[in-house]
Amino acid sequence: MKIIRWGILGLGNIAEKFASDLLLIPHCVLQAVASQRKNHAALFAKKFNALSFYDHYIALLEDDQVDVIYIATLHPSHAQWSIEALNRKKAVLCEKPLAMNSSQVSKIITTAQNNNTFLMEALWTRFNPLFGHVLKWIEEGQIGKIRYIQASFSFFGLDRGLESRILDPNKGGGSLLDIGIYPLFLAYQLLGMPEKIMAHSILSEQQIDLQTAMMLSYKESQAMLYSGITHDEDMGAKICGEKGEIYLPSRWHDANRAVLRQGELEDQIEYPFVGLGYSYEIEETNQCLREKLLQSKKWRHSDSVQLMYLLDEVRNEAGIVYPEQEI
Repeated sequence: MKIIRWGILGLGNIAEKFASDLLLIPHCVLQAVASQRKNHAALFAKKFNALSFYDHYIALLEDDQVDVIYIATLHPSHAQWSIEALNRKKAVLCEKPLAMNSSQVSKIITTAQNNNTFLMEALWTRFNPLFGHVLKWIEEGQIGKIRYIQASFSFFGLDRGLESRILDPNKGGGSLLDIGIYPLFLAYQLLGMPEKIMAHSILSEQQIDLQTAMMLSYKESQAMLYSGITHDEDMGAKICGEKGEIYLPSRWHDANRAVLRQGELEDQIEYPFVGLGYSYEIEETNQCLREKLLQSKKWRHSDSVQLMYLLDEVRNEAGIVYPEQEI
């Protein structure tokens, strides 16, 4: 079996989790990592058995031994480094959100197509085996026609400095792009594109969204969604149909248990995580590369386009404005 050689660009907290899971996957290797701080890159490489490390990103992108790059930088630079990688014929798994806006997403996908190179957004929930089982329940008609979805994602982040990733608008801060993307993903995956979107945000003095409430209206269904960084909560999700409901316990976006309720009857399924949950998107990428696919069948380029459109519409409705960073 072909060995897939990975590179990681940007070595923050999420990159550590990703690298930890990469060590669990057979027939792939962490070939190289890159940080803008050489000492940090060296320590990261030692901790996760990377064969090479660099103190600037271009060097990683030009490493002939690397097959695929995991982009784990701050949100505003996802587009820049994805395009740089794709133009060097490096396959890309880019952390969500794929970019800051629809224009940037379009440019990334066009670059991937022009270079005949694999690209996927790292929306890890989509590749969780439990989520696959939930989709199977729905496809089998276990809960009938979906009428209502409720999903939220929040945590307390106000104790972090104003220069932190979550509170700085120049770093794509706020709840929407970081965690609001998950409830929107759930509604999109199960119900498609809505007929109408209503959204309202509470903004900070720095104009990042502290709380965002969203309602997506469909012809015969509704989705009530929420993201926030002002409080902790029980982050469960409900998918309600005419014949029953599916409940995903906290934290629903990376849950390993789901409950199916049909009247007095109840069934549940459990999928204990392999590692921290990133292994599934790694395995999906590896399989796509071995099959010489240019996109995943589970999360296509068109899905990233549609999800970013929803994020843009919520921003417009709620008055969320980021410093635009065109590329």
